[in-house]
Amino acid sequence: MPNDEASTSGAMEENGIIEPLPDDAPEFMDEGTSDYDPSLAETQFGSLTSSVTGHIWEYGRRYHAFRPGRYPVPNDDEEYKRESLRHTMMKELLRGKLFLAPIGPNPQKIIDLGTGFGDWAIEVGELYPGAKVTGLDLSPIQPVWVPSNVEFIVDDIEDEWVHDNDYDFAHFRVVNIVLKDNDLALTKVLNNLKPGGWVEIQDLYPYIYSDDNTLPPDYAPNKFYDLVEAVFDGHYGFNVKYLDNLIERLERLGFVNAQRKVYHMPLGEWPRNQHLRVLGGCFREIVLDFVVAVAAKPFMEAGYDREEIDELVNDTKAAVNNRRIHAYVPIHFVWAQKPPA
Repeated sequence: MPNDEASTSGAMEENGIIEPLPDDAPEFMDEGTSDYDPSLAETQFGSLTSSVTGHIWEYGRRYHAFRPGRYPVPNDDEEYKRESLRHTMMKELLRGKLFLAPIGPNPQKIIDLGTGFGDWAIEVGELYPGAKVTGLDLSPIQPVWVPSNVEFIVDDIEDEWVHDNDYDFAHFRVVNIVLKDNDLALTKVLNNLKPGGWVEIQDLYPYIYSDDNTLPPDYAPNKFYDLVEAVFDGHYGFNVKYLDNLIERLERLGFVNAQRKVYHMPLGEWPRNQHLRVLGGCFREIVLDFVVAVAAKPFMEAGYDREEIDELVNDTKAAVNNRRIHAYVPIHFVWAQKPPA
């Protein structure tokens, strides 16, 4: 196992990927939003209806009601815990930063696409009190009390979500992996940025590696990721490995100054370095919660056998708690600029 932090946490590279890289619950609309009521208002994005503010319960979990089935991961309190921990982990990974794009000291308009529970948007609003920050998501799950310069909108990233062209910064975090048409979404971003504005995509590469050959060939978490790819691609039409050619995609669409940094996120508390060990522990919990979430609706809708899935979930839990396996997942930060005028 590498002993120095740089090699263990993953060297960074620009312009290229580092190599190798309860089922019988009733279905109904819920007009409430648990503890996470939306701070939504009628805006240029449209007005609210019950189909927007409600929720659907399936497979023992809560999901968005606006365009139901579009995003197959829950939006309930358990998912809030996972997303909140992921937000903390990403900030810790960047030593307190929220992004890497060089947007300058005085942005005026920022949009967070796929904002989820809104943690990133709220903290960016606090960081830039002079900027208007908009968080957009399929679910109305954001808190009521937010900074006065922050608003949340229910809409679909792949739809006509905005008609401005003056955003300084557009942000995605673990969102593009569940889009059906990344070119369409990124083209909309390009059209709505002001000249010289920036986009940043933060996402993980859905495969697990090891630098010291401790990863067994039948490693259960990789079997799980393979199944996720098969279901997300075959059943939902997502491209979970869009990161492979993201730099080229951005340049082809018209962006310039595209850059990439890749970090190796430990899976589990195996690193000797204390900072990495804390990160690895957080990531282990995030992955385990994601495994449970995906084993519900997505795998069941795709027709997989419940006993087979339960066995894979249990094997995955055991594997990520094995400190003799020095596994990591690449996390990518990619940013690019709309050509200046």
